[in-house]
Amino acid sequence: MVLWEGNLVKAHLVLDRDTKQPLHKGMIEQVILDDDLFITAGGDGYIKWWRFTDIDTAEADEVPEVPIAPVKEKLIQDPATEETAYLVNMIKGNGFWLLADGRGKIWKMKDDTLEISEVCHFHSGKIKDLTIL
Repeated sequence: MVLWEGNLVKAHLVLDRDTKQPLHKGMIEQVILDDDLFITAGGDGYIKWWRFTDIDTAEADEVPEVPIAPVKEKLIQDPATEETAYLVNMIKGNGFWLLADGRGKIWKMKDDTLEISEVCHFHSGKIKDLTIL
């Protein structure tokens, strides 16, 4: 993830500076600020929580890569098929999150235990967005 400050790149956030391992394997599709944590989710099926202060204070020195570590992470995966989700959207409810899976499913994840359950699935195409009315 590239961190900008005005028109300049402030830092390139990575998991490992030496290998330049990105924060996610694949596209980051969702970035949410939730209290003092940033939440990212994406094509690798992972949801990762990061301390806001780690991101806010990240500053490159002689190399642009700045390593940070997630506070916690959760892989969203179908327990029956082991197919990894492609997370395109997250909506926070009361004590839970609804997760839109680009592979045609909607998941519910408990906020405290991170336990997931499938809410519904679709066979007619990808889910591109999600909202709570």
